[in-house]
Amino acid sequence: ELRAIAIRLVKQKKHQRAIQLLYLGALELCQYNQWGSVADLAAFMINIYVEEKVPVTDESRERIYDIFEKLSQATEYYPRVYQAAIQWSIGAMGNKVGDTQLHHFIGCILRNKTRFQEAEQHYLVGTPESPAALGNMLFDWAERTGTADHGLFIARGVLKYLATGWYEAACLCWKAFIARFVQKHSSSVSERTGDRALPSNIGTIYYITGHELVNFVQLLLLTIERSDGSPSSDSARIFGQLRKQYEPRFGVNTEVVHSLLDAVAEKYFGVVIQRQQSLFDIVNNLFAAPSHPAVTDASAEAMD
Repeated sequence: ELRAIAIRLVKQKKHQRAIQLLYLGALELCQYNQWGSVADLAAFMINIYVEEKVPVTDESRERIYDIFEKLSQATEYYPRVYQAAIQWSIGAMGNKVGDTQLHHFIGCILRNKTRFQEAEQHYLVGTPESPAALGNMLFDWAERTGTADHGLFIARGVLKYLATGWYEAACLCWKAFIARFVQKHSSSVSERTGDRALPSNIGTIYYITGHELVNFVQLLLLTIERSDGSPSSDSARIFGQLRKQYEPRFGVNTEVVHSLLDAVAEKYFGVVIQRQQSLFDIVNNLFAAPSHPAVTDASAEAMD
C-alpha cells in the first residue's frame, strides 16, 4: 500500500521520495475516482510538508494544485485537503493568511463549483488578480439568487477589502462587478455626465435605479477617494450621512455592515471607534448567505 511505503520512507528520512510517491499515487487514484484515498494521500503529503518545514515554492505548490484540481470533483473530500494546505502555507510563510497564490487558486476552484461563500474568503486574501475575480463572482452570485438589490453582493467584497485597508482591491472589485451589471442591466443604468462626472479611481460614475445599495457602494468609494483622513472634513460628514441613510437597508446584515463601516471610518476618515471585536473577526464575519430568489424589499432579503 502506498501509505505504508510512504511511512517507511519517512522513517528512513527519505522525505522527498515519500512526497513524490504520495503525489504520483494520488494522481493515479484520481483516474479511478478513489477520492477518499486521494484525500488521505494528499493530506499525508501535506503533513510531511509541515513536519519537514517544506517551503512554499512553485514545485511544492504545484503538487497541491494538481491534486486539488482533480479532487474538487468530490465535494465531501476537498475541503479537508485545501484547509490542510492553507495551514501548511501559514506556518511556512509565518503570516496570518498563508500563501496568496494558493488562496487565489482555491478561490477559483471553489467559484467554479459555485461554492461562492467559501471562494469569497480566499479571494479576500488572494493575489492582485483576486479582486476582479471576486467582483465577477459576486455578480454571478447575485444573478443566481435573483436578489432584489445587487448591492447586497458587491458590498460583501468592497466593504471587506476597505476594512482591511486594501482600497485598490475594493476599486478593482467594484469595476469588475459594475462592468457586468451595466452590460446585463443597461435599462437600470444612467451615466453621470458634466461637472458631476469627475475623474475617479473607479472609472465611469453611474446612477442605478432599483438597486440602491449598488449606488451606496459607489458613493462610499467616491467619498473615500476624496477624503483627506480628517474626521472634521466634508468627506467624513458625507460618510456619516451615507451610513445613516443606507446602513439600515442591509436588513439582517445591518450589524455586520455596521462593524465593517466602523473599520472604514477609522482607516479613511480618522474616526476613532471602540470596537468589541478585532478587525480580523469583523472581516471574517460572513454576511448571511443568500439562498432564495428575489424579494420585493431589499432590507428584508434573507441571506442565510
